[in-house]
Amino acid sequence: MNVIWVLENIEKNKNFYSRFNILLLITSTILWKRNHPEDICILYADDMTIDLLDRLKVLEIWDKIKNLPNPINVNKTVFWASAKLQVLAEVDTPVILMDNDTHVYAPIKKYLDTSNVYVTNYEIGKGYYPTSIDPYVRKLSYRPRWKTESVNVSFLQLPNPEFTRKYANQSIQMMEEFTLHKAPNPQYLIFAEQLFLRHLLVKEEIMYRPLITNSWDCKGLKWNEDDNKGLWKVEESRKYFKHYGPEKKHILQSIYGENYEREMKHLVNCINFHNLDLASIKNR
Repeated sequence: MNVIWVLENIEKNKNFYSRFNILLLITSTILWKRNHPEDICILYADDMTIDLLDRLKVLEIWDKIKNLPNPINVNKTVFWASAKLQVLAEVDTPVILMDNDTHVYAPIKKYLDTSNVYVTNYEIGKGYYPTSIDPYVRKLSYRPRWKTESVNVSFLQLPNPEFTRKYANQSIQMMEEFTLHKAPNPQYLIFAEQLFLRHLLVKEEIMYRPLITNSWDCKGLKWNEDDNKGLWKVEESRKYFKHYGPEKKHILQSIYGENYEREMKHLVNCINFHNLDLASIKNR
């Protein structure tokens, strides 16, 4: 299986990088390789990022390093993750796409059906996601009857390359149209990336499952106690994997019970990479 990470320096300057985020990326890859040594780990990145990782002497962590696809006409401030969809638009094999802050602590592929799409969890988007009456959504050329159910794609297994390319290309088109009409914030990114994916899975009758049984209430910021045929309840899932997500902000500020120094030590212990020197990266 090809397992993919994507990192694009959208600011195109050295201040984009932080020690914490680089360590999250490195740890994500090393943990996956440790638990799934049979897989091919691929990093897609821009030249500045590849140069940084080369200076840190960590490029060898990935089996392949590839340049990002050519730029598209999107507002990167809003659609900062659009490069992930560009990469998916070019795949010709089954893939797993990993967010750079998703960490897998145990072999999990043995729990996955290779013919199914897997996402991290379902999302309840009522009151959070833009709907069909949103002025920017109404300007899209593709205008089905949108529902607000979505999926979190911090972990995403896509077994059918033809479906993957269709999803990615339509998502990119939506991002380009949103950019043309000056959509104002990254809520339209997750609409095009996550809500659209669930819409297409349902429309095309594609088998898909979440890793986490509980659904995330986007507006209420809480896990619902429902059972939607996922693999693990949220508490149990932490033995297998973790998506840092918004928790990163709490760690950086050492609030709500999180502690930056403690987390950095944990990450270093995970990778056991003793000669890693992050001193050249100024940002925390």
